[in-house]
Amino acid sequence: MNLPDEVMSLDFIHDQLPGRIVFGAGRRHGAPGEILALGPSGVLIIGGAHDANMISDLASALDVPTETIIGVRPHVPAETVRDALVTVDRLQPNVVVTVGGGSATGLGKMIARDRVVALVTVPTTSAGSEMTPIWGTTEGGVKQTGRSLRVLPSVVIYDPELTIGLPQAVTVNSAFNALAHCVEALWLTDTSPIAAEAAVSAIGSIICCVENVAARLDDIDARAQLLYGAHRAGTVLASAGTGLLHKTAHVLGGMFDLDHGAMYAVLTPHMVGHHLITTPTAQPWLTDALGPHPKAALDELANRLGAPRSLAEIDF
Repeated sequence: MNLPDEVMSLDFIHDQLPGRIVFGAGRRHGAPGEILALGPSGVLIIGGAHDANMISDLASALDVPTETIIGVRPHVPAETVRDALVTVDRLQPNVVVTVGGGSATGLGKMIARDRVVALVTVPTTSAGSEMTPIWGTTEGGVKQTGRSLRVLPSVVIYDPELTIGLPQAVTVNSAFNALAHCVEALWLTDTSPIAAEAAVSAIGSIICCVENVAARLDDIDARAQLLYGAHRAGTVLASAGTGLLHKTAHVLGGMFDLDHGAMYAVLTPHMVGHHLITTPTAQPWLTDALGPHPKAALDELANRLGAPRSLAEIDF
């Protein structure tokens, strides 16, 4: 990395966030022990229908009052949050576990925002949102987001074996979601050099890994590397925050119920091109991460991976 001195200013603030990370193939089998180590008086486990078997196995392994919510929806509808809180108020758990992608994680975050619980997440996609203090919920076609340290998980369990069954489209779109976390950090004025350097490194890692995974969907080592890249991207977003790219995706997603990852595949190259013009200080970082033509590099990546290129392709 060889950047101008003015970009590498050593006058900054960097938030380092807490949390326990458990990473490795087969680590999901240790989830009961991680949960019990938190001293639960009751546990609520939530996730999607495709994760029902794992959720059932996990619930049966716990010797404390445990209930499950099977079935989550994208963009965390407010009515889903209200229904979940009714269950929480009846069960009175002090630990909430999420199994799945961003929809499950998002619902868990909303519970943690509104009730005093420890959050444990078991991600099954490679987007990195589990590492951020950002929550979001949608009502009446409007997505509201905010930031709270209460929604940060106490434990995140990454098991790349859980991502093996993901189709290529979901894999690619979630990787673009992770890339968006990183590239946005490179044009935000409050990004510290610690976060910016981490973003540059994670971008290169994610691009390499997603291409390897796309070529061999059942390659556990490539899946692990991509999942680790997504984790790093989430930590970047947690520190740097969000800007126009994420805010546009939130507005469109809430209003038109669009696939979250697919939106980032469409929007990210255009936003990079926009900020290359409007934010000159971002150019050294973006070129360091993506080469001399950052927008073209992302366009070419999307073409190679078969990612959506327009909102029309994702039912806008």
